[in-house]
Amino acid sequence: MKRANRRIIALVATILFSATFFACEDGTTSTTGSGGCGTYNGHNLYEGPQGGCYYYNSNGNKTYVDRDLCNC
Repeated sequence: MKRANRRIIALVATILFSATFFACEDGTTSTTGSGGCGTYNGHNLYEGPQGGCYYYNSNGNKTYVDRDLCNC
């Protein structure tokens, strides 16, 4: 029974962390499914934990763009 409780606690913690991580300053949330914080040259933009604005390039690496382009 203790193992099941630990799994539930871990799951809840993961959900809460995810909700916090994708929360924008204005109270709205961004998700990877909706494209995050807008688009740039056809790529979905995302805002990092320190406020950087980036997209994933064709190699799967983050490419940073000007912060003003993020609409988060």
